[in-house]
Amino acid sequence: MRLKKLMLKVGFICLFFYSIAYAISYTNSDRYEILIKNTNIVDGTGRETFKGDIAIEGEKIVAVGKVKGNGAVVIDGSGLVTCPGFIDSHSHADMTIMEYPLAENLVMQGITTFLGGNCGTSPAPQKELTFGQWLTKVEELGISINYAPLVGCDPIRLLVMGEDYRRTATLVEIEEMKKVIEESMRSGAFGFSIMRDPSPGAFADIKEIIELAKVVQKYSGLYAPHTKHIQWQWFTDDPELVAYDLYYGPPEDVWVGLYRGYMEAIEISRIANIPLHIVHLANAYRIPQPHPDYLEEAAARATLEIINNAKKEGLDVTFDVIASAEGYQRAEYLLDAFYTTRVGGLHWVQKIDKKEFLERLNTSEFRERIRRVHDSGRLKFGMVHTKSDPYWYNCFRILSCKNKDYEGKTIGEIADSKETDYLETIFNILVEDPETIWVNFVDKRDTDIINAVFLKHPSAMASTDVRALPFTKLEGPWMPGPPAYSLYPHYIGHYIRELGICSLVEGIKKATYSPAKMLGLNDRGILKPGAYADIVIFDFKNIRQTGDFLNPIQRPEGIKYVLVNGTVVYKDNAHTGEKPGYVLRKK
Repeated sequence: MRLKKLMLKVGFICLFFYSIAYAISYTNSDRYEILIKNTNIVDGTGRETFKGDIAIEGEKIVAVGKVKGNGAVVIDGSGLVTCPGFIDSHSHADMTIMEYPLAENLVMQGITTFLGGNCGTSPAPQKELTFGQWLTKVEELGISINYAPLVGCDPIRLLVMGEDYRRTATLVEIEEMKKVIEESMRSGAFGFSIMRDPSPGAFADIKEIIELAKVVQKYSGLYAPHTKHIQWQWFTDDPELVAYDLYYGPPEDVWVGLYRGYMEAIEISRIANIPLHIVHLANAYRIPQPHPDYLEEAAARATLEIINNAKKEGLDVTFDVIASAEGYQRAEYLLDAFYTTRVGGLHWVQKIDKKEFLERLNTSEFRERIRRVHDSGRLKFGMVHTKSDPYWYNCFRILSCKNKDYEGKTIGEIADSKETDYLETIFNILVEDPETIWVNFVDKRDTDIINAVFLKHPSAMASTDVRALPFTKLEGPWMPGPPAYSLYPHYIGHYIRELGICSLVEGIKKATYSPAKMLGLNDRGILKPGAYADIVIFDFKNIRQTGDFLNPIQRPEGIKYVLVNGTVVYKDNAHTGEKPGYVLRKK
């Protein structure tokens, strides 16, 4: 017995000295695979910036601080900031990652991991594709960044209920959904998302959601809802008419629905005992009419009280913010605004050729038909509904037009100068120049003032809400907004450097360590020995968004290097073509 104890002691002593020798061997190694030298290190945790070096072997960081030795590849970090790669806590990159596995638009802005499957949408499960099989397909393809998956409610409801989803589910159907959730969580999903605006998930009652959330809770997953009435909409009493501009529910929810949506999400978290992550937090208090800035700031603070009260109760609540007032906006041809499939009230326009549309627009009868759609509360341009926001015309600006007097002006300004009705003004501009381009440049749900208040909150995280895209113009009229290529540089350059909403170390934490902690990723979102080498190196003085609405596909300024799992995927303002990313699975 004594001999056994002695051997154990000797074993522990040997292990202790071996660990020290291992650490020293790395710290004093003659040569590392990659060595980042003389850089300003922000490690992600909120610790103050310190100068030092970072050594990388294989996929992981092996030393941080004053590192002796050389590297096969040496990156001079002098005058630059080195921090963990950004973890996008609200992304839809999984919807296009099979088509664009390089995810160039994400890599160039410093994103090394994205949380996909948001807003109730995920590419799986499907009829002949389980969630686990989908993840394996992505792994076999190879991707440039890491993908942490959520499973969405919409494909689950469609799988179990088919097209008969415009109702509450039966107990039998709920049990079938729970089995699908179970497979998804066992396959590695980090949680469950739902879309409570028009979608299959909008018809689920709270009991159904709680039952599904309880399954997720068993696997320590999170509940990530796109809460009710984030979008400006109008009500209908016919579930068959539900579309992007209409919802099936109480009329008063036009103005109070967003507040009720947050309260519903908190109740589900409370009953199911599950962590809650509210995606793309928006102002819960509608103020459509022109108002002073201090009222907007007060409404944002009041929205955060909803979060604070839930946390005081002991609930685990976090949220993300699309860190740009341009988050949802993109330029489009004014004519295309009448053809988007999202505008349910104008579904009949799809049957009319655009040339014929313009010809008919010269008649008062055709104009009146469109006006009736507006009067009935079924007209939506971009993210703005013309009935739920009676000042919608101040949210749109003309970017390009044959009549140069219109460029840079809002629809409201043009209409007032000509003393014409606002819809009539749009009709007249189209007749004058069918190639006119406009943009929905104001989104009253999350302006710069609102975002600045939200992002200061300790539970806030920065996010993009975009898809994986190539660094080329896509075919067709669709054009992404500037944040699709440079949201994180805008977040750091505008909100942190220019507006000073928080310190750089705190701002980096909101984009790295905080989302990693939410997902239970202990070896990402941080710079420390043993962590995966997901790293961004940038110039804090110059980092910024360079694109605009007319030319959004531009590289951001200031991003020097991006590494994913120890491999350089971006340098010299170009993607290296490497695909070292992983499909991350919940453990």
